[in-house]
Amino acid sequence: MTERSLREQRREQRRALSRDQILDAAEQVFAREGFHQASLREIAELAEFSVGTVYGLFTGKDELYREIFLRRAAEFLPGMRDVLDSGRPPRRQLLDLADWQVGFFRRFPQFGRLVLRGGAIAPPLSEPPDDSRILENFRASQQMQAELFRRGQQAGQLRAGDPMLLARMFSGLVSAFQTAELDAGQPPDGGERLPLAQLHEVLEAAFTLPGA
Repeated sequence: MTERSLREQRREQRRALSRDQILDAAEQVFAREGFHQASLREIAELAEFSVGTVYGLFTGKDELYREIFLRRAAEFLPGMRDVLDSGRPPRRQLLDLADWQVGFFRRFPQFGRLVLRGGAIAPPLSEPPDDSRILENFRASQQMQAELFRRGQQAGQLRAGDPMLLARMFSGLVSAFQTAELDAGQPPDGGERLPLAQLHEVLEAAFTLPGA
């Protein structure tokens, strides 16, 4: 590898690190202030960059907001697929999926706040202009959940009903649990905020068939 290519590789690594630092800061500011109230200056100061550097990496707030969701979706959607490809019974997968989603937002609480700001059972596009890639990812997640309900219905484990409607209801219940956790705040020891067993009870009462 030539010296020039090594320099280019280091430059790209620094650029990627700077982008991640700015996206982390933007995620925090958007979650706290909302899209319209957030400023690039505030984001730049939190990331410890100049506004010019932010503009050198992103075209503006719209792109920052979009890239936040695309970055998290790159982990969120494959994680969902792993849960749903586990081969476990649909009733168990329903609970596993809820656990995984709650765990994801526990790891990224600022992103969780940002998602809840936009509406958890509708695409999080209420503030900035619509973006087809974010909407596509949202629909993909709902389709995966709907397919879980279809399989559960065929197996006689999950309740009858329109699978897409049930998928939206599932998202709403998981989001309600997440909202309660955010309202409760982070415990001093960093432990679990609310018992997942409470969420399991609600999901089983709402979606599973007796004796399944």
